[in-house]
Amino acid sequence: MSSPEALAEHRWQALVRAYYALHAPETDTQARLEAARWRSAHRDFYDTFLAQLEEVRRAASVALQHAWAPYSHFPVGAALLCTDGTIWHGCNVECSSYGLTLCAERVALGAAVANGRRDFVLLVLLTDTDTPVAPCGACRQLLHDFTPQLLILAEGIRQGRTALWFLSQLLPDPFSGKDIWERYRRSTTALTHREE
Repeated sequence: MSSPEALAEHRWQALVRAYYALHAPETDTQARLEAARWRSAHRDFYDTFLAQLEEVRRAASVALQHAWAPYSHFPVGAALLCTDGTIWHGCNVECSSYGLTLCAERVALGAAVANGRRDFVLLVLLTDTDTPVAPCGACRQLLHDFTPQLLILAEGIRQGRTALWFLSQLLPDPFSGKDIWERYRRSTTALTHREE
């Protein structure tokens, strides 16, 4: 890990692990103490992240207000924070042909990717519910293709309840590009053996 990009990625990963350890209820005391030490040693970076977190939440809140959910009446707003500090937001967009509906997470991801962003740190997901709601399976898989260790903060805005996960907790055994490559390799090997 010597390139500036690799060092920056390592620092972001350490930051989100520290944030998670300090805020997730299931964190043990030792992990919380280590996270507090990391936060003290990197106070400026951590405080900047907290300010960014508020900006990301505001972006998700704006997106939530623009959600188009005339069929389910279940508006969702999402916002992604990139490692370069940019924020991309999206809302769910429903269609009368319900299978064509777009989830807020995928709209935010599409906006980011369309603007050349591929490295994500945090997803904030807001729903007009009492309790927080996790991303659906399709969104989990798509987000995993970009950032397996994405930190997800979900909030049910009616009561302000939040939940915090790493994407890997929500999608423990993901399908990935290496699965496609492995299947391709096996199929070409089988074809080669048949031709012999």
